[in-house]
Amino acid sequence: MRKLVLALSAAVVAGSAAAALSIGASSADPASNSTYNVVGEPYAKAVAILRAQGVPASFGGSVGSDVPQSQCVVSSQKVTGGGKMQLMLNCTAAAQPEQPAATSAASAPGAGSSDAGGRPTAGAPGVVTVVATPVG
Repeated sequence: MRKLVLALSAAVVAGSAAAALSIGASSADPASNSTYNVVGEPYAKAVAILRAQGVPASFGGSVGSDVPQSQCVVSSQKVTGGGKMQLMLNCTAAAQPEQPAATSAASAPGAGSSDAGGRPTAGAPGVVTVVATPVG
């Protein structure tokens, strides 16, 4: 009777361990729609996403050289044996996401919230103006 209880408890432990391992492996699958899937993201953003989740990322190679590495789009990824996520990049101009075109009204002086130099325009919505007040 004692051997039967021992065998049953060992089977339960083994089954629990197998279930826990399969859950961990499925959540790390880059082909799944999980938070570890960073395909289509720029490399810098993909690395930041993975780091925030505690997953180390490494460069796995690239195609093209039209843009800087940080702006390259992640074309594929795989989990290495050491638990790292290896990212393969597409650095061609054709792979880059479309940038929204600036409208002529937004580029008119005073219409947007910043001038051509990228600085905020005084009085634009959302811009705080600080005025110094003498003390004493």
